[in-house]
Amino acid sequence: MKKLIGLLILLAVPAAVLAQELTPAQLDNCKVLYQEIENDIAKANYCSQDSDCDTLELGGRLIRFGCYHFVNKATDKDAIYKKMQTYYGECEKIINDCSESPRPVCVNKKCVESPESSNLTEREDGN
Repeated sequence: MKKLIGLLILLAVPAAVLAQELTPAQLDNCKVLYQEIENDIAKANYCSQDSDCDTLELGGRLIRFGCYHFVNKATDKDAIYKKMQTYYGECEKIINDCSESPRPVCVNKKCVESPESSNLTEREDGN
């Protein structure tokens, strides 16, 4: 019984740490960092041809920003990941609900999901 109580206490401590509230200043900093990351992702989505496109894989702890984003292959993805990790560490605690990202292609100078990927998803759903 003592071991069970000890285990429950051990499990409860991290939950209590995760549930801590952010101060108003921390919340403001998180909002600024979140918008900065969103802007970085938007600026990174440009292309001239399909081979310019790459995928920024997310999910897991980074799901707050989506499961994936299409970006130019020249994008410093590590810099974006680093900002997201900072955001996660200071602002968020979220689980992964993502599936594998589709293949990106270049359409109207933006990296987007390939039409073949959309058709594949529809067929898997039975449509």
